[in-house]
Amino acid sequence: MEILEILQNSKDELLLEDLDFFETELATGEGYSEPYQNTCRSLINQLRSWMKNPVGSLDDAADTTDQVKTEDTIQLKMEDITPKGVGPELSPEQVISKELSKVRLLTDYKSRFKKLVKESELITVEFVDKNYKMFSSWELSAIVEVVQMGEVFLEKYFDAVDHDKIARYQLFSEAFFMKHYGQLDESIVLLQGKNDWRKKGNRSKQLDVFLRLKGVKF
Repeated sequence: MEILEILQNSKDELLLEDLDFFETELATGEGYSEPYQNTCRSLINQLRSWMKNPVGSLDDAADTTDQVKTEDTIQLKMEDITPKGVGPELSPEQVISKELSKVRLLTDYKSRFKKLVKESELITVEFVDKNYKMFSSWELSAIVEVVQMGEVFLEKYFDAVDHDKIARYQLFSEAFFMKHYGQLDESIVLLQGKNDWRKKGNRSKQLDVFLRLKGVKF
């Protein structure tokens, strides 16, 4: 339940009973970090005080000198929006789906998504392969930028992933490069890529001949 969003955007529709329910949910529900709970409780206390003694406007009640800092004024840390581990009732798919739904709402969504991928133990090659429909095209390319996916995955999803991301961030064989030479930018692969054989001294004779025939001089 997005309690903070309700408190911020639907406060004029709430009753005292709703505030009591939110407090119970914060205390007993799972996935609410301590900073998130503190933020919600601060808003609940302000709204409850106003409901019992409605002096001034309702908006004034949420705009005191102790104004709650929200995503509009300060970015939540990733650990504040991520559930504290996987509960026995949640599958890895449910956990990642829940995290994605929150990350996608942040103003710095793209950088936060990459941080999530980098730090999550659940987003593995096997997980992405099994649940690739969970991710957008941009997200799949961002995953390739952060995680080494292996040639089996790259072959399977070659057309779904940004080719420049593959060329710049992924490790793959000379054979893979030659097979996909027409789709991979050779300047990125050979000048900016991560493969050891991008340097002339580390290339096989086969790749040397291949590149000479293509007119590549670096």
